[in-house]
Amino acid sequence: MDVEAVVGRTASLPCDIEPDSNEDRVYMVLWFRHAGGKPLYSFDVRGRSFNKALHWSDPLAFGRRAYFVTMSRPSSLTVDAVQLDDEGIYRCRVDFKNSPTRNFQIRLNVVVPPHQLLLYDEAGRDVAGVVGPLEEGGNFTLLCELRGGRPKPTLSWLINNTPLEDHTVLKNDGKIIISKITVSGAERSWLNTTVKCQATNTPLLSPQERTARVEMNLKPTSVSIVDKPGRLSADSEVTLVCVAHGSRPPAQISWYRENRRYTRGKHSEFINETSSISKLTMLPQPEDDGATIRCRADNPILRVALEDSVRLSVVYKPVLTMSLGSTLNPNDIKEGDDVYFECNIRANPKEHRISWYHNEEQVTQNMSSGVFISTKSLVLQRVSRRDGGLYSCRAANQLGETSSQSVYLRVQYAPTCAQTSPLVLGARLDSSLRVRCSVSADPADVAFYWQFNNSGESFQVSPARYVSTGGTASELRYRAASERDYGALLCRATNAVGRQKKPCVFQIVPAARPSPPRNCTAKRFDINMETILTVRCIAGYDGGLSQYFTLEAVGETGRILANNTADTSDLIVWLNVSWSELESLSVNEVLSVSARNSKGVSDPVLIRDLVYKDAAKHTEDTTRVSSKFPTTAAIAGVVAVVTAAVITTVLLLKKRNEASSSSKRPSQSVVQVDANGRRYLIAYPAQDKLETKPDILNPKADSEPPRVVLESSDNKTYSIKEAGQHKSSYQPPTIEEDMVTINFSQFFSPDPLGSRL
Repeated sequence: MDVEAVVGRTASLPCDIEPDSNEDRVYMVLWFRHAGGKPLYSFDVRGRSFNKALHWSDPLAFGRRAYFVTMSRPSSLTVDAVQLDDEGIYRCRVDFKNSPTRNFQIRLNVVVPPHQLLLYDEAGRDVAGVVGPLEEGGNFTLLCELRGGRPKPTLSWLINNTPLEDHTVLKNDGKIIISKITVSGAERSWLNTTVKCQATNTPLLSPQERTARVEMNLKPTSVSIVDKPGRLSADSEVTLVCVAHGSRPPAQISWYRENRRYTRGKHSEFINETSSISKLTMLPQPEDDGATIRCRADNPILRVALEDSVRLSVVYKPVLTMSLGSTLNPNDIKEGDDVYFECNIRANPKEHRISWYHNEEQVTQNMSSGVFISTKSLVLQRVSRRDGGLYSCRAANQLGETSSQSVYLRVQYAPTCAQTSPLVLGARLDSSLRVRCSVSADPADVAFYWQFNNSGESFQVSPARYVSTGGTASELRYRAASERDYGALLCRATNAVGRQKKPCVFQIVPAARPSPPRNCTAKRFDINMETILTVRCIAGYDGGLSQYFTLEAVGETGRILANNTADTSDLIVWLNVSWSELESLSVNEVLSVSARNSKGVSDPVLIRDLVYKDAAKHTEDTTRVSSKFPTTAAIAGVVAVVTAAVITTVLLLKKRNEASSSSKRPSQSVVQVDANGRRYLIAYPAQDKLETKPDILNPKADSEPPRVVLESSDNKTYSIKEAGQHKSSYQPPTIEEDMVTINFSQFFSPDPLGSRL
């Protein structure tokens, strides 16, 4: 009989030692190789019990690798670690006590299994347990290589454990066997299938095999935006969900608005082997109305994509864009030009009201003024500088009203005076004066020139005497050297638009003390647990000089309680004093408000009938009833004297004026200056020789004429002086009118000629 054994494993050589009858028994079992006469193994039962039989193995043959097993049926000689040279024919001889000897012949075949099995692709790369990844519909080729094996092994292929008959043996030379399979048109169902190459040459061993799993790249089969929204509201969040199936590796989902990647909003993604879910949380904007949102699922390897889309319908309040007319140059609009604005409106639902605004004030149609409003445009004819500023449009629909951005309209214009004109400036003889002229102009790059006028002449001022102090301002250095240098300074400016039409006028008059304030009222306020008395007055004429104001207690001991300057915007004076100071006043003391400058103090304004415990009553009194001021009788007397002196003076001035009317400049001129409703009389002295064009900036030292002026150091007693000589003194009347200084060409008797009229 034939027996197979795998090299290195165990071989069992069977030998039946059962006697034919129960009375018989075995004596000895001997094993021989081929026809050799010397045994290589013996089992001896002679003279002893069966269980104590003697076992002997030829050390030059099997040695300890062999052992006779009697427990099996039939008994067998077991050889461990079979070697290749163990292969051959063996004979088992069994000797019995009574029965004849038996001989059994066994052919031992030693099997050598294959020692190497390889699985690789066409490029010779070991597939390492995975085939692919294959593309859907693609082809692939696998090769299986077997080395060694005795007897010659056989190769077989299995797909999902199903034999594949269609394979090709490329080589079989007894040592190496190579087999190939080719698969075309790989289907999606092939994903994760197993491909096996098996080699076997004995049933004693399990077949050797190499297994590979098929990996595939698959196209996405579907993509869809689930629960597509209907109408959306601007600024209300919405979540779009896109689901893609069938792609391997999982599809990469991206969102697009029209043809551009959508990057706004929040993105979240969930994936498994062949499905992807993407969520987009977005805040629709007005510009998204009518836009198409696309969900795109891409297989990143196959570069195959599927898409689904939804068209958005967004409702929103009007969105406006304001612009100056496209045919206009915003930097070249001048007074008198026509301009127009356009308002571009997007709204869903459509707007039902449009309005226009200039500096936040609504603009209405006024054809007579050149304002025309059409559906989405505003036309302004013959614009002026007042039309400059910020323009906007507003529109409303069912969801609300919105406003556009503001568009600035720049209207360029020729210079105009930016300060009060005429402006009266008080000047002292031989004292420097800086006259500042400010204009408003667009563009602000202006050129200035100055002119001087008086009753006798007019001439241009040298540019060396004035400088520009900041684009739209010019400052003139001026000094009145004589009485004829009092007059009007005219300041004009020119820019790219044109020349200033009305000049800025500065009336240079002799400096005088200020006029008293008017309309004074007092009120009590509680501020931070403290009671404050606030006195409010309107500033009077400042005498041509800077003035300030004082609030004082008039009585036996004069005390200044507060001082302040006027607000230049509206000439309002505020004077505050603590109530605790007022409570300390005696009953004979009253409050007085007066204005002061470097020439002196104005007549005071008394705050009478002020009940200190109750500030409900607050009046101003222009009568001077106080121990500090003259009585009514004294006032009347002085007024009579002053009135007679003024009449005499005026007649004298008129006579002298007529006598010198033939000269180039009148020997005496009277200039009336209107400043805030008041008039001032200025008398120039007569001279025998006068320059026809005086140098007002560099006068001669001997050109100062004698003059008669009124001066005071204590605001009580006044003096008449000529050339510094004291002549007489008197107490002036307290008539609340404006100040007039009358100058004479010669000295008169010491009468109160300088008086307040």
